[in-house]
Amino acid sequence: MEATERGLSTVISTVIITTTLLVILFIAFYFATDMLEIQVQNSEFEQAKTAMRILDKTIADVALRPGAASSIPFNQRSGGIGLYEGEAINIMIYSDSSLNQSRTISSWVIKYRGGRMVSAAEVNLTQPVGLIVTDASKPLGYVRVEVGNGVWVVLDYNRVRITVNENLKVMDIHLIKLERGTTGGTGTVTVRVQSGVPQVETLTFNSQVRVCVKVGNQVECYPSDSGGVFVSAVRLIIVPIVVSIM
Repeated sequence: MEATERGLSTVISTVIITTTLLVILFIAFYFATDMLEIQVQNSEFEQAKTAMRILDKTIADVALRPGAASSIPFNQRSGGIGLYEGEAINIMIYSDSSLNQSRTISSWVIKYRGGRMVSAAEVNLTQPVGLIVTDASKPLGYVRVEVGNGVWVVLDYNRVRITVNENLKVMDIHLIKLERGTTGGTGTVTVRVQSGVPQVETLTFNSQVRVCVKVGNQVECYPSDSGGVFVSAVRLIIVPIVVSIM
C-alpha cells in the first residue's frame, strides 16, 4: 500500500512539475515573441523615418525639373503609408494695405503609420519652418513624428517661399502642391513622385505689396511688420507633384 501511495505521489509530482515548466516555457515564449515583434516594428518605423527624409529631398529635386520622376521604397509589414487630405493654404496679397487677391489651394500630406507596438515621441526630423520661407537654403518640406491614434511620420508642404528681385521689382511666391496619384499595394511599396508643368499666375502692381499665408489657425505675413515691399509684379508659381503609391 505504501509503495502504491509513493508511486502515485511521484506521478502527481511529475505532472505538477511538468505543467509548471510548460506554463513557464509558454510565458517565456510569448514574452520573447512580443519583444522580438516590438524590435521589428520599431526598426521598421526607424526605416520609415529615414525613407521619409529621403522622399522629402527627392520631391525638392524633381520639383526643379518639370517632368522629372523618382521613387522611394517603403516597407509596410506592420505599418502603412498613404496620402491624406491636408489643410488648405490661403494666400492673401495686399496692395497698399488693401486686399487685392486671395487664393485658396488644397493640399495633401504624406503619412506613414507605425505598427501598433511602436513607441515614439514627437520630434522634428527636418528643420522646422513657418508658413513663409525667405531663405533659399531652407526646405519647403517638413518631416516630423506625430503621436495621436498611433505614431506617424508626416511630410507636408504647407508653406511658400517668397523671393524678391530688387532690380526687376518682381516678387515670386513659390509653392509645391502635392497631388494624389494611383494608390494601393501591400508589403513593400514604391512611392513615386513626378513633377508637372509649373502653373504661373502673374499679377501686376506698382505699389507696396504685403503677402499673408494662412493654414488652419496659423497666419504669417511678409514683411512681418505692417509695411510692404514695392514691386511691379507678383508671380504665384505652383509646382504640382503627383504622388503615387504602388
